[in-house]
Amino acid sequence: MKLWGGNYSEEPDRMFWEFNRSFPFDRRLLREEISASRAYVHALARCGTLSAADAERLDAGLAQVLARAQQDPAFLELDSEDVHSFVEERLGEVVGDLAGQMHVGRSRNEQAVTALRLWIRTAVDHLREQAAALVAALCTQGDRGADTPMPGYTHLRPAEPITFGHFAAAHAWALVRDRDRLGDARKRVNVLPLGSGALAGTALPLDREALARDLGFEAVSENALDAVTDRDFAAEFVYCCAQLQTHLSRLADDLIRFSGSEFRFLSLPEAYTTGSSLMPQKKNPDALELVRGKAARVDADLVRLLTLMKGLGAGYQKDMQEDKEAVFDAADTAAASLAVTAGVVAGLTLHGEAMNATISEDMMAAGLAVALARDGLPFRKAHALVGALVAEAQKTGTALSIVAARRLQETAPAVAMRLDSVFDPRQAAATREARGGTAPAAVRVALAEARRRVASDSPSRG
Repeated sequence: MKLWGGNYSEEPDRMFWEFNRSFPFDRRLLREEISASRAYVHALARCGTLSAADAERLDAGLAQVLARAQQDPAFLELDSEDVHSFVEERLGEVVGDLAGQMHVGRSRNEQAVTALRLWIRTAVDHLREQAAALVAALCTQGDRGADTPMPGYTHLRPAEPITFGHFAAAHAWALVRDRDRLGDARKRVNVLPLGSGALAGTALPLDREALARDLGFEAVSENALDAVTDRDFAAEFVYCCAQLQTHLSRLADDLIRFSGSEFRFLSLPEAYTTGSSLMPQKKNPDALELVRGKAARVDADLVRLLTLMKGLGAGYQKDMQEDKEAVFDAADTAAASLAVTAGVVAGLTLHGEAMNATISEDMMAAGLAVALARDGLPFRKAHALVGALVAEAQKTGTALSIVAARRLQETAPAVAMRLDSVFDPRQAAATREARGGTAPAAVRVALAEARRRVASDSPSRG
């Protein structure tokens, strides 16, 4: 059934009909389309366009269509043009011609954007829950490794000693921001466009505020033309997914590296690895590599949406039918990646001895320069002095601590007397006690705060 065609004398070209159809993918919006339609028929009754009895018949019929679709997947394998046509046609099989009254004053333009907003709102809530679960897994592992020294890197070169808890907290806090970002985007998703008509608004005396309350929207759109054209909310949601996927990719890359034979800082759970078809010894980090690789996919979804909208004037145009697959793919990819990454993180085995053994004395150079500066030597001179000590140690093949003990006896005797603590990785990490530092106490505060942040600020469900 078509929702249009009264002035047509022949059927559409079959190839074009298949090219035009969106039901193969927008049927994912069935629940949202029916929810919006059920709210709309009651809004029609409130403004006197439908009788209360007809509104109840339509509401019950819509509920029946949804139940049938949930019970029988084959029910969705029909040749409908889109999800809106499908619902009206199936409703007609239940209530007859009354089904057409559901569409009074309503355009598919506003139906499509309303259903998409409802779908994204649910997807946001799901992703926020999943992000919170991954933050919790990182915090659990971070607590276990809060006292475990490991090398910290800049430019992929050893830099300063940190703790594994500090490393875990860094990735946890990136995900806290992702969760916050999704929550902020939800406010702009949660605006009701229904009641906008095709572009000029509705001629019916609808109570749009009551309709918004029925559907759990926090606000109503202020301009009908903008409401049917707006896909900012979709692009913003996909951006949130892309940024989230970027953080997952970075975490995956670190875990791949640190679980490799060159580091052996940790072991991945076997259930998230695969073997080689040729080399029997291999346990490849395929789960994490896919998470890393799928960042490119979600980035492409964002570019797809932005490029789709950049040349469109005000008002609905058929190009916008292409918005949904990008949204669905970004949400599905981020959700699957979060689930897989949480499983990997929860199953990590830490190897503290391997982490500690990789910390070299050169990595204490910054700490030594700070110790000299605190002892009274201007920092730039302290930096230059330690640089000279490092150069001598490397040239002579002597440990930096031995060179420092010999050279600092006269210039900085107080520092020379406590070089054992300066060069001890645990004590070096413990000196970073300020908020955000790698000292175990500071790390535990950061982990606890990350846990608190994801346990609160849950958006109300519409």
